[in-house]
Parts: sequence; C-alpha cells; structure tokens
Amino acid sequence: ELSQEVANAAIDNARGNSGAILAQFFQGFAEAVAGKAKLSTTQFAEATAMASQSAYLALSHPREGTILSVIKSWSTCLREKAGHYRDYLSLMESALHEAKAALKYTPEQLPVLKKAGVVDAAGQGFVDILEGIFHFMQHGNLRETHKLESLPIDPAGNEDLHPETLNLDYPFCTECVMTGANLNRQTVMHELEQHGDSVVVAGSSQHIKIHLHTNQPGQVFGRLKSLGQVSQQKVDDMRVQHRAATDPKTIALVVDSTCDLPPEIFDRFHVHIIPVRLNFGDEEFIDKITISEEEFYQRLLTDKFHPKTSQPPLGDIKRLLKFLASHYSSIISINVPRNSSGTIQGIEAGFKEIQVANKVAVDGLSLSIGTGLVVIEAGEAIEAGESFENVVRRTNEATQKTDVYVGLDSMDAILRGGRVTDKKKKLIEALHLNPVLTMNKTGFVGSAGVTFGRRHKFEKFVKLVIKKIGNREVKRIGIVHAVNPEAAEAAKMTLNQRFPQAEIYMSTVGPALGVHAGRKALGVAVQFV
Repeated sequence: ELSQEVANAAIDNARGNSGAILAQFFQGFAEAVAGKAKLSTTQFAEATAMASQSAYLALSHPREGTILSVIKSWSTCLREKAGHYRDYLSLMESALHEAKAALKYTPEQLPVLKKAGVVDAAGQGFVDILEGIFHFMQHGNLRETHKLESLPIDPAGNEDLHPETLNLDYPFCTECVMTGANLNRQTVMHELEQHGDSVVVAGSSQHIKIHLHTNQPGQVFGRLKSLGQVSQQKVDDMRVQHRAATDPKTIALVVDSTCDLPPEIFDRFHVHIIPVRLNFGDEEFIDKITISEEEFYQRLLTDKFHPKTSQPPLGDIKRLLKFLASHYSSIISINVPRNSSGTIQGIEAGFKEIQVANKVAVDGLSLSIGTGLVVIEAGEAIEAGESFENVVRRTNEATQKTDVYVGLDSMDAILRGGRVTDKKKKLIEALHLNPVLTMNKTGFVGSAGVTFGRRHKFEKFVKLVIKKIGNREVKRIGIVHAVNPEAAEAAKMTLNQRFPQAEIYMSTVGPALGVHAGRKALGVAVQFV
C-alpha cells in the first residue's frame, strides 16, 4: 500500500519528461511488490528490474544518456549482486557506486550533454535520491521520521529545455493526469504519437500521467477526454522559456491572459502570460492555449452551458515566478484589477517564495486591450533600459491615463452570466438602448453611458468614445473585437482620422472578456499623454 501511495503521489506531482519517467518507475515498483509485506534483497532487486523496464515502456522513444540509463545500471547491479549480499546496506552501497558511474557516463551517450559539459540533470536527481536513502540507512531512525519537515519543491527549471534539441514544430510542453476504470496506456501512447514527440505515459490502468511536446495542446486534451477523465492540465511554451534563458533584459514583464494585444507585441516585449482557466460546465480549458478564440465564440453560441472564468491556479503562478526568478533580477506583473479577481493576491503569494532584487504586482485598473496599452508603456520603458523604479512609475501612471470602453451587440452573454436580470434586459431592448461599459479607477465595471437605436450601433459607440476623450491628447488607442472585424476596421478608420498622432493597436477579444461581453462586442481603450 505504501509503495502504491508513493507511486500515486509521484504521478500526480510529476513535472516534465523525467518526472513522468520517475513516476512510472515507482508505479512499476509498486506493481512488482504488491501483496508483499517484506522483501529479501533478491526480491527487492527483481522489483527494481521490473520497475526499470516499466520506466522504459512509458516512453514512445526511450533514449540512453538520461535518467533511464542511471536507473537501469543501478537495478542491473542490484540483480547481479543481490545473491552475494544478505544485508541491504552493503548491497545499496555497491549499487550506488554503479549509479554514480552511469551518471558520469551520460555525456558520452548524449551529445547535447557533452557539448554543455554537464551530466543528465534527472539522472543526478535519481542519484541524489539514492544517496539520501543510503544516508538514512546508515544514520536514520524510523521513530524520528515524524519530526522531518517537507521541503519545498522548486519547479523553476525545465529539463526539457535544451536549445540544441528544441523542436519548434512541437513547442508546447503539455501535461495532464488521466483517471478511469480501464485505461490502456498503449492506446493512449499511440494516440499521443499522432500529435507530437517526447511522449511519456506513466501510471496504472486507473491513473495515468501524460507528458508530450506538441503544437496542438487543445486537440490533445480533446482526444484524451474521449478516453478518460482529464485533470491537472499544464501547458508551457518552451519558446518563451528558451527566450527567457537568453534574454539580456534584467526585468521580466508578466501579465495574465485577460490582457489582449497582438501576438507580435507580446513577442516584442518578451511578455510572460499566466493563463486564466475557463469552464463550459465541467469541461476545463486553459485560456488561449487549449481553446481557440474561434472555438470559444462558437461554443458561446451553441453550448448549453454559459462559460465561467477563474483566476490562474496558484501552482501555475508560483511555477512561472520561480522560473523567472532564475533568469531575471526583477519582475513586474500587471494584472486584472484586485476588485475583480484574486489574481493579484496569487501573484503576491508567489512573490513571497522567490528571491529577486525587485518585484511588484501592479493593479492594471483596466481590462482587455486597456491592460494591453499599460503593458506597452511598461515594455517600452524596459526596452529603453530604464531602472526598475522608473518602469514601475511609468506603469502606474499609465494605469491612471488609460480608459477602456466596451460596446455590446446584445445583452445575451451578460444575462446568461447572471450580470443582469431578464426583466432589465427586456426593458433595455424595448427602449432600443445600447449600453456602453467601462472600468473605473477603483477596478469596478460600470456604465459609461448608452447610445440609442439598433442601426449603426457601433458607429454610435465610437462617437461616444470620441466624446468621452474630449480635448485630451491621445498617445495610444487599442481596438478589440469579438468576431466582428468589420466594426473594428471601421472604428480604426474613424479614430485614425480623428487622432492621427496616436498609435493604434488592434486585436481580438479573448475569452476572459468575451464571457461577459459576448459575440460581436467591440472594445476601445484610450491612453492619454
């Protein structure tokens, strides 16, 4: 039972390719010792051999020079010498020496390790585990184990991230846990091989850990959902991680996925995005990663469930911040308002667990493209090499100088989301009113006014925005739309004619705002000088 508990914990908490391999090792060991209360040295050695073989079978294409080689050498030594040692201490000492030798040899098996002048990191981790076990066998006391404190796990690194082997065809490191009654690991592996590489399927017939590199994480999760229950979804863009590892900048810029901007702007400023979660009923998605905007708006039209958003899981936040802390000296996070979400509190909690020279969570006091304009101001300051203090000052000033307005095509999404009563919706529609929403400087969504008449409603919306701007000097304008490109282009033309000196950025409304604004919505953000 203890061995199976260890295996289950390893499967649930495995990170990366090698984490899943190690989880399968523990699962294989648990299956080998099932029903046994005691193990002789020979039985133990045979169990480790079965566990080693099980770890190899978890991969679609196992490679030597990895943790697999270290495990195999260690278990082979145990099998060869178990008959010569009746006590575990001597046997484990001999096998530990063999594991260290195998680890030292890994650069000769993998050219990428030899070029970097290092041994396999996961193999080193396995040797560290063996050393800890051996040390406890020598000096430990089982009666004292209740006094031991658990150590925090640092998930900052990504052992999948070797620049020389990074396959840009499959840039997303994708993981999840599957549960079910009769899961077939080989069937799952065959399915995953159609969608990417570095496939690892670890676990039992009831409990599986999935790891692969793919360019279609949403499709992968969709297929897996047809085979079992999917949970603990995780997707990392290895291109972004690789860029961070080589970024000459010292300040990292972080946003959550409620921020809408053109992709090239996120790329230009090396923005790190923490995705919010999105649910249609019990079906969970990672915003902008495992569900496309096209799919989202189609489901918004046809799904019986109205979607709900939730803040990024604290684990996702901590994982990103710890990764960034290993590559940058300062971190600035710009997020959805504190009064609208708990995301900033999550960022602040994550900050407590990292060591960097400077860190701050800025309340964006806006939404969608409004937050995007604030991000551009911060990004330009970082790009210009300004100090952390100046970047923070300019960012906070930008939040006060940025207004955002949203024009709705209908009240349907707001009604389904429970933001307005059916009676009020019918009254607004009967009067042919078109509500215009905004976010005030306390971080709450409110009314910016209304326009009248259903015809040319978005032209009227843009005129209202221009009226709100008045005589103030405009620096930047952001325009977003929810599958309504014609209205967005018309708005751009009008605003460009009225404010020719302003930079104009266009994007689409992501699911985080689309949940509430609905299809055809149009958003305009204005940033003043």
